[in-house]
Amino acid sequence: MREAALLKRLRAGDQDALDQLTSRYRSYVCTVLSNILRDCGSWADVEELCADVFLALWQHADAVKDGKLKPWLGTVARNRAKSWLRPRRDLPMDLDEIELPSNDPALEDEVIREELAEAVRKAVDSLRPMDREIVLRYYFYLQPAEDIAAELQIAPATVRSRLSRGREVLRQRLEKEVRP
Repeated sequence: MREAALLKRLRAGDQDALDQLTSRYRSYVCTVLSNILRDCGSWADVEELCADVFLALWQHADAVKDGKLKPWLGTVARNRAKSWLRPRRDLPMDLDEIELPSNDPALEDEVIREELAEAVRKAVDSLRPMDREIVLRYYFYLQPAEDIAAELQIAPATVRSRLSRGREVLRQRLEKEVRP
């Protein structure tokens, strides 16, 4: 059944429509959550957050525009994962867990890589939602442009032009961020 028909049924309170949408998009939502949580959460945490995302879909089905369900789910999943991580970042550490800095040059390289990765994350997060979705799918989830176009119901040429525009925006933002 088409997504628009399932959304219409979902808005009418049809539990079966939610089950079908959950079945269709569960792996996508879990992938988004896992990529954000990384080593900070267990698979049970991912499953719980995934259930929260689909509960939000059930509760806010009227807010989802036709043809925009997957980006909506991705955004909700990303926000839930970030909210879940927020209180865990400030947990006090045991003194045994504190590592003393070393003079190893590899450590400096690692710090530089982490800072660059954070700058890239911020730049990607600053893109417009559709451009961000396309850039993430293409570069991080390694989806071909044709698959992205089919899933987002847009032309492959549109995907390629948004990728080009996204690369340019990222280049400009990263030049400002990385260069002194």
